[in-house]
Amino acid sequence: MIRHLTVLLCVLAFGVLPAQADSMAACDNVIRSGNETWAYKNCLSAAEDGKPKAQVVVGMALMTGVGVLKNPDLAVRWFRRAADQNYPAGIYQLGLAKIAGMGTTQDEDGGMALVKKAAAAGDPEAKSFLAELGVPQEPVKPVRKRIKNDCVGVGCGRPLDPFPK
Repeated sequence: MIRHLTVLLCVLAFGVLPAQADSMAACDNVIRSGNETWAYKNCLSAAEDGKPKAQVVVGMALMTGVGVLKNPDLAVRWFRRAADQNYPAGIYQLGLAKIAGMGTTQDEDGGMALVKKAAAAGDPEAKSFLAELGVPQEPVKPVRKRIKNDCVGVGCGRPLDPFPK
């Protein structure tokens, strides 16, 4: 009897894991296909699993009412979940919702701060939005990767010769 329960528990545990891994795959397929009507249905389980990309897709479906009843309050909750994970698209969508006052109280300054944060984090939509408004953006400075034997200071890490020739 105990052996049968152990086998059943193993089957259930291993049977659930692939389904959770597939949740984001189904969402990605819908995103790639551009079928917005199915986005909510196919991305909801991945969003519930904590995937920020899926959370933004579910939030956008709820905000626009495509494939699901329109619910801006719930959409903002999904955007906030993605933003809490520092996902740039979630930060951007939350900023837009605050600017428009959809699903949350209107706060133009707070919304613009979020849009700027998303742009600084690399979100292309946020950058485009700010450029369209004529808001100056700081250029991204390339970070120079330091090479292991790169000379940094006096003597370049080599001991100084106490007896110069």
